[in-house]
Amino acid sequence: MLGVWRLQLLREVSRRGSIKAAAEALSITPSAVSQQLAILEREAGVALLERGGRRVRLTDAAQLLVRHADTITGAIAAAEAELASMQRLVTGTLRVAAFPTAARAVLPQVMTALSHQHPALRVTLRDIEAAESLTALQMDEIDLAIVDEYDEPARVSDGGLEFREFMRDPLYLALPPEESTAPRAAAPPGAAPGAVRLADFRDAFWIMDTEDSHLGQVTLRACMASGFEPHVRSNCKDFSVIIALVEAGLGVGMLPGLAIHDRPLRASIHPTDPPLARRIAAVIRPERRSHPMIVSALAELERFGAAYTPPLGGPG
Repeated sequence: MLGVWRLQLLREVSRRGSIKAAAEALSITPSAVSQQLAILEREAGVALLERGGRRVRLTDAAQLLVRHADTITGAIAAAEAELASMQRLVTGTLRVAAFPTAARAVLPQVMTALSHQHPALRVTLRDIEAAESLTALQMDEIDLAIVDEYDEPARVSDGGLEFREFMRDPLYLALPPEESTAPRAAAPPGAAPGAVRLADFRDAFWIMDTEDSHLGQVTLRACMASGFEPHVRSNCKDFSVIIALVEAGLGVGMLPGLAIHDRPLRASIHPTDPPLARRIAAVIRPERRSHPMIVSALAELERFGAAYTPPLGGPG
């Protein structure tokens, strides 16, 4: 009979590309992984690994076993979820990853609420970008990922992950303080009060998110759709830096609502016409959706989203 633990070891080697990386992820030694995989080869009666330098390549037979290991691991996770749902207390460790603005503005309230409701539940948080969170979730390094989606198709539409949107977060154009009293064209009919047209800032300098970021790409596309390519003065990863440069009068910048949530500003903040927003979602593995930890966390996230009021009002 094939050992389930050894199948999971093979699965980790397949995912991470080397015995050393799999060993580090599982907190065991590389020699222990090699020994267990040698046993698995004897159990299976076929060669599973082809070694080449520091990396290994899985044979066709090993790839077949990995597919079955994925199914087995999913079944084990579903069984754990069912067992946990039979207990009266919500216990264990819930591993969460969130992109920076959600980690700052959303998770403190959610984690506090969970600790009050379920004292036996421990929640850990990793502050990483959305793409890294999805990778960590697929690697079983976390249980729940908080990600942001802009105007591109959902990044988690496949890959065996479940996408749960719980709020919308508007995007705003931040202007230097002295521009707060500058005359501007009236917002067109149907636009939000105080809304500004991006085309009116075609000659301005822009303080942008990083070039490869989703917000940076969304801002660039929105400017291009308004008929101009922005004059980028700075690309900054930290929203605090973008705010500081805008408030220093060095340019205008696009900011999500959560980035300025409960934060005093001297910059002048305006919705855009047409309006821009991002979707905020929790991502989980489907086989764990009934686990009490996941159920409780999703409920708190939905509660936060329902109560969220963007900086300039309106629905979140």
